[in-house]
Amino acid sequence: MPLKNVLTLRRVIWGGVALVILAGIAGGCMAVDRSLRHDGPVKGDVLVSNHGRTLTASLAWSGGCEDKPHIEASESGHAVTLVVKRKWSHWQSSHAGCDGDDPQAGLAGTSLGKPLGDRKIIDAVTGHTINPFDDTHFPYPRYLPPGYTLENSSYCPSGSTRSIFRNATPKWDCSYPSGRRDRNGQAGTVDITAVTGETGPKEGKPMTVNGHPGRIQVSDSERTAAWTQNGYTITVQTEDQSMTDAEFLRITQSLRN
Repeated sequence: MPLKNVLTLRRVIWGGVALVILAGIAGGCMAVDRSLRHDGPVKGDVLVSNHGRTLTASLAWSGGCEDKPHIEASESGHAVTLVVKRKWSHWQSSHAGCDGDDPQAGLAGTSLGKPLGDRKIIDAVTGHTINPFDDTHFPYPRYLPPGYTLENSSYCPSGSTRSIFRNATPKWDCSYPSGRRDRNGQAGTVDITAVTGETGPKEGKPMTVNGHPGRIQVSDSERTAAWTQNGYTITVQTEDQSMTDAEFLRITQSLRN
């Protein structure tokens, strides 16, 4: 082969090699994950499913620069340890200006290899024991007025601020939004809360819910009924001004015992 052609071929080969090297460097730089990861405590309430194999935690995070956290469980014969896996999506920590930026709240669940049973739930970061709420005791409604839907419409726990810190006693609450508007143009909601322990309501007009004594309070903007049953305190609240008294009472009577 003529010398000129040999030199040209070498230039092409070395040029291709250089491009491959540069591409690898660029790809390696792009592959570097500059996010910050952190193991956090479980601050919100925890729900154990009726079959005992799913644990669901309420979480809060800064949506502006933090990915939605998830929880992981480690199991032993006597305990289940939970940890919240947090990740900030760019190169700064929550203390570098992210706190309070686009606050978000939601749920994260994890599956266990076998039912929880009598095993303790331990927070991996704080070492504290977590007392979960047993889903078999939550009073899910079997009736909601027209405009509400029973399936795939609830937000549990209700509201972002209530999701941040765990209660002293196990608690769970769900909010059911309405597709209809009241006379002021506001979308109605039905909020149901169950707290472990019987702390009977002291304010309001006496009422009875499925044989359980309770009290009801009515104002222009909302109705609230509260009573105790089977070791729990149940509260039902609505801000739907288009809801009738009969509809509200029917909701309370329809709750699962």
